[in-house]
Amino acid sequence: MATTNSIQVDTATDRVEVQELTIHDSDLAEYLSQFEEHDREREITRALRVGATTLELADTSKEVEFVKREFAEMEEAFNEEIDEVREELEDNFGDDGQVATLLETHLGDEGKLQRHLDDALGEDGEFVQRLDDELGEDGQRFQEALDPDRDGTPINRLKEFLREEVRSELRDEIRELQEKLEREDAAEEMRQQTPLKGEDFEEDLEALLDDLAYGTNNMVEYTGETEGALSGRQIGDFVFTLGDTDQRIVIEAKSEQNYTQPKIKEELAEAIENRDADYGIFVSECESYVPDKVGYLHEFDNEMLVVCLSADEDDSIDARLLNIAHNWARMRTVQAHVDTGDSLDTEIIQTQVSEVRDTIDRFQTVRTKCTDIKSTAQDIDDLLSEIQADVNTQLNHITAELSKTGAED
Repeated sequence: MATTNSIQVDTATDRVEVQELTIHDSDLAEYLSQFEEHDREREITRALRVGATTLELADTSKEVEFVKREFAEMEEAFNEEIDEVREELEDNFGDDGQVATLLETHLGDEGKLQRHLDDALGEDGEFVQRLDDELGEDGQRFQEALDPDRDGTPINRLKEFLREEVRSELRDEIRELQEKLEREDAAEEMRQQTPLKGEDFEEDLEALLDDLAYGTNNMVEYTGETEGALSGRQIGDFVFTLGDTDQRIVIEAKSEQNYTQPKIKEELAEAIENRDADYGIFVSECESYVPDKVGYLHEFDNEMLVVCLSADEDDSIDARLLNIAHNWARMRTVQAHVDTGDSLDTEIIQTQVSEVRDTIDRFQTVRTKCTDIKSTAQDIDDLLSEIQADVNTQLNHITAELSKTGAED
């Protein structure tokens, strides 16, 4: 039991004020006696908060129970409705329902529809009789009309027509295929004899040059179809511009045979002039296309470089050779650009250039040996095939002789 003079509640400030509160409860008194006097106020506040929360939960539980009861009543009513609908469906659509009875009457084995179908389409029905009248007994007239070997029938006329059409189309296709093969052979021969063959090589070279410029401030430009400084001249297929110095390296792509050294130097000189370049690179698809003394890599007059990317037409392009040529040309252009005063030790530069030349010679030597190894391996494989054929021939002869001896016995 509790007594108090006044209880004030202010929800705006969350303040509850109880004046001269006295509670007569043995359990509460025993509980608070466990605490020091300065802690009892905190525990009383805690007890009031717990009690208020418990009362709220009790009210909430009552509301939940009410909702459960309402849902239970709704479920019971809904189940009653479902039972009524189920009974009605059974009466109408069950095995003995009205719908089943109607279907059996009209569509069953003894139904009205079956009787009509038998009269119209049965063995003795009207439809069969009409077919016999129109097509003959067992369809004899129809079979004759469809016989492709019977003269004058529609199928026979269609067969002859299609046969002639197929023959004509087949002749046309064979003629077109023959002409196409002849054109391809002529185009391939022209590609080997004219600059048309170099178009594929130019595309491959452009991709390699793009890779060299990728990620740098350098730039590659295709100029093979653009007139340059020389009037009416388009010589100089690519221009590689160095981003640091704005110097230009012209690249001439060639996939043609029988190029002499003077012809190479002449074209490079024109390309350098036509593209206002500081250095020129003559890139040949195959080493077999240039003179032997030029080889895979050769420089003329410190301003022109010849590089070959493969041994012959059957060999694949080696991008490493183009990479070396590009770096060599870049070194030469930068060397010509920098101040050659006292701050630059030309003797050291020349020594390093000589060392690079020696390294390039080693690269060419190894590259040549690789080509020779491939050629030797092919020769060995061909020789093994010949030996295999000879051994098989000899064994066949021996087997034949042994077979003769067995026959004589």
